[in-house]
Amino acid sequence: MTPLQSFDPATAANILRAARFPKAGEHNDPNLIAYAESSVAAWTKRGGSDRVQARALADFLFKASAKTYHSQQILRCLMRVLAGLGNYVDATRALESYLDIAAKGRVRAEKGSVFVDIDNELVIVEVTSEGIMMIIKRLKDHEKAAKLSATLKEWISISESKTGSVSLVAVNELQNGRSSNGHTNGFSVTENSKDAILSNGWSAIGATYMFVAQGALNRRKRDQAITASQEAFEKAVTLNESNIEALYMFSILSGFLMKDVDLALSIAERALALGSNHLGVSHVLALLLSTRQEYEKAMSVCEKAVYGLLGDSRRRLSLEEKRMVIQLRLSEVALVEAMDGVEAALNIVSESVFNAYNDLFTWDEDTVESQIHEASTSAIAFPKSANNSTNDLEKISDSEKKRSAVAPIAQAPIITTLSNESNLSMADSSNLVTPSNEQASSKIVVDKISQDLIAPSNLSPEILSSLDTGAKSPGPRSLLSKKSLIFPKSLRRRLSDASTMSRRSTTSKQFVTAASIIERNKGGANRVLRNSMSTDDAELKEVSMMCLREIWLNLAGLFRRYDKWSESATSIGEATRMGGAKEDTFTERGFLMQAQGQMADAIEAFEAALTVSIDYHPAIVGLSNILLNLPDKEQPMARDRACVLLESCTNLEGWDCTEAWMLLGTAYESIGADLHVREALRRAIELEETRPIRRWQSAWMWDTI
Repeated sequence: MTPLQSFDPATAANILRAARFPKAGEHNDPNLIAYAESSVAAWTKRGGSDRVQARALADFLFKASAKTYHSQQILRCLMRVLAGLGNYVDATRALESYLDIAAKGRVRAEKGSVFVDIDNELVIVEVTSEGIMMIIKRLKDHEKAAKLSATLKEWISISESKTGSVSLVAVNELQNGRSSNGHTNGFSVTENSKDAILSNGWSAIGATYMFVAQGALNRRKRDQAITASQEAFEKAVTLNESNIEALYMFSILSGFLMKDVDLALSIAERALALGSNHLGVSHVLALLLSTRQEYEKAMSVCEKAVYGLLGDSRRRLSLEEKRMVIQLRLSEVALVEAMDGVEAALNIVSESVFNAYNDLFTWDEDTVESQIHEASTSAIAFPKSANNSTNDLEKISDSEKKRSAVAPIAQAPIITTLSNESNLSMADSSNLVTPSNEQASSKIVVDKISQDLIAPSNLSPEILSSLDTGAKSPGPRSLLSKKSLIFPKSLRRRLSDASTMSRRSTTSKQFVTAASIIERNKGGANRVLRNSMSTDDAELKEVSMMCLREIWLNLAGLFRRYDKWSESATSIGEATRMGGAKEDTFTERGFLMQAQGQMADAIEAFEAALTVSIDYHPAIVGLSNILLNLPDKEQPMARDRACVLLESCTNLEGWDCTEAWMLLGTAYESIGADLHVREALRRAIELEETRPIRRWQSAWMWDTI
């Protein structure tokens, strides 16, 4: 097999200069096509993270399209490069042109005419599957995805009735930098490779129907889409039992939309056995266990996924994986809150998710590579430890040893009230208007490890819990400062993991405040704001900003439930800095005002949230709860509006919101509609039985991207 050739601007210019537009019936220039495919394959094999080269490749491919006639090879290369640059709109246009050429070639073939340079059916299935997943994850255009899924079904039907061409499938595998038998020195087309491609096709179709079901306007359409999605995923898993992505999405479908926890658990456990590093599967399994109140097991699943990933053998993480690490941290704290209460969650939150966030988005190699060419990053790489020796510590001055301490990586809380992360139990919903005035004693967990006790060996929780905690903590960024970069990366993470294991055995000396959190983490927050203005990576901007925004909103909810109003307000303000005032920040402010008994201000905040997003169900629930508890003289008009809001909510985005159904039942009861009351309460009970500790969307790898 010809080795992959990296893109070179001079070589590309010469090839473009030598290429000529083909005459009727002629093939496109083979050197131009081969160079384009080889360059894109080499770029993809290196991870597709070099944006400088991606721009040069895109420019070359646009020029190459003008030198070719209906070249599907150029179009699929262009789709992948544009997707790597985050230009999903133009990538979708390239896909649509690709499929249009495929359809015309099929018509000509049926008439006996030859249409040159056409991919075979398996290649078309794979490219279309990839494009549909891009549209679902990035553009969230369910209508376009559904239209393309219908086209994909036709090509799958054709592929299932034919045997794939060796040369064309080989080209497809070259594009992915691999062969079907796992070797790189040649190609071998087997039925397994064909089944894997078709399995991915059915998986893309299943994902499309799953998202259509989520946004369905009524229950009948939702049930139809759920059935179609289930059938597609079953076909995908039948064709390829090792298709982890299909199993992952099938488990979400089963738990979230089908409400079949037993089936979802079996699928998630099966997927986790195939790929223990899949963070999405781990999160789904943790949520499923939480529906059965098996919180300890769920906590264990989260910890294993995160700590195994951030251990000595840490690999480069994609933006989707980074976001999922944050989500797993948030779920861990939600589990701690469910088991030990709000105070216990507050004891660990101030230095938990923020440490993980700073580690993932501040000093990570990927953040640098998004702005600087890949070749220039070697100078800033972290030093590595050799054979776990203690020589690395000799480079640290005595004063540095006294100052440095290891901040624990613990878990962060989640807004479990009626916000975007709403997951209160049904019993808690009765306390929405009148908050508890009881003030619990507050603590903060601060793990401090004296530098003279640090060793490269693994530290047990017993050792950590026995360490002196009287010294002043340098904060969670102590190991992320420039001076601390001399620590080997493996040692930093091992100490962080070990300190996390002892988080429940530590004692607190002072209360966590929003101001102290801001002070310890302002470097990371300011860096996010600065990067959002300087970097050209749109996805990096959005993911880093939204993750930090979600962390602060979770903190705001936790402070509110602990009756710390000023701390909650400060946290909401920090969340607003990360992306502006939107429906989630308005809604959280409404819950804060409601908890303080300021109903007029709460109504104003909820109304502002609905102005931004008219179907935002946490705001609808919060507003309706106030309307249904107004004085009798204002009740009739308020009750009517609450009914309209809740009926719309339960038919749209809030169809699986327990509180919405409970309040709707209350509204029906006030007007004597007994039949509707029973239906609303039945739905609320059904949803409560399969309700996880957090919303299902938190387990989607692409939720905030």
